[in-house]
Amino acid sequence: MMRRFISTFSFGICALFATASRAQTNQTINAAGQPPKILNVVHQLLIPGKGSAYSQLLDRIAATYAQAQIPVYWIQSQSLTGPYGEMSLNFFDSFADADAASNDLTHAVAGHPGLAQMQEQLLGDVSSDINAIAVRRDDISYRANSIDFSKARILRVATILVRQGHEEEFAEAIKGLREAYERLHANAFWVTYQVNAGAPSTTFVILMPMRSLTEMDDYIARTSQLRGVEGPTIASRLQEIARNAYVSWDSELYMVDAAASHVSREFAVGDPQFWQPVKR
Repeated sequence: MMRRFISTFSFGICALFATASRAQTNQTINAAGQPPKILNVVHQLLIPGKGSAYSQLLDRIAATYAQAQIPVYWIQSQSLTGPYGEMSLNFFDSFADADAASNDLTHAVAGHPGLAQMQEQLLGDVSSDINAIAVRRDDISYRANSIDFSKARILRVATILVRQGHEEEFAEAIKGLREAYERLHANAFWVTYQVNAGAPSTTFVILMPMRSLTEMDDYIARTSQLRGVEGPTIASRLQEIARNAYVSWDSELYMVDAAASHVSREFAVGDPQFWQPVKR
């Protein structure tokens, strides 16, 4: 939704990228599901005991948007790890596109007073709310054009806060890993975003969509392979960068919730049986 960032940060850099996205391999890519240039990420932590009420209300809001054909779209997901919360992703091709969506939202709320009431009520179940806009960084992504979010069921999300002035070191580390993956011809994909507003500009968000949790099983084999390709010199450099450049690093898992999402028809065609379920 247009109101919904990511928990907080501490995982090894190799562990993060150890997962291979088998579900994304050898499949037709839905263009509407490819990583956007501009990403709005909203993370809400819920008040204990409010999860059920929050989910039901969010489903009602999503159903209202669908029935009224409001052209404002989001992917909703629930945390599987870390503090219990919800994350929404809003895709935009440009900041102008985001501005147009904001105007559409304003008109929609004005025309459907019940929406404003439900969204205000929704915030009553929330203990904290972080809303950020981020820009895609293709130079530190890996095969991002092979990603299709319309087929994602699990989202692995890493949030890295880099020390001011150490952004190039962070980019060096990610590029080194990308080169190692290319030498392995690895079928693991990720897309990196750098925050533009809503959080420190040295915050990076890395998204890795998965079809299921079984893809995490690739971690064991992938880690040993990466260590062999990197060698001791690169491994030592990565550790140095981690000590000098990172304030915090967090990796969490989220499960996509189709009933609480509102996606376009073009997006849903990537897997219509999943994105057009009977509302709860």
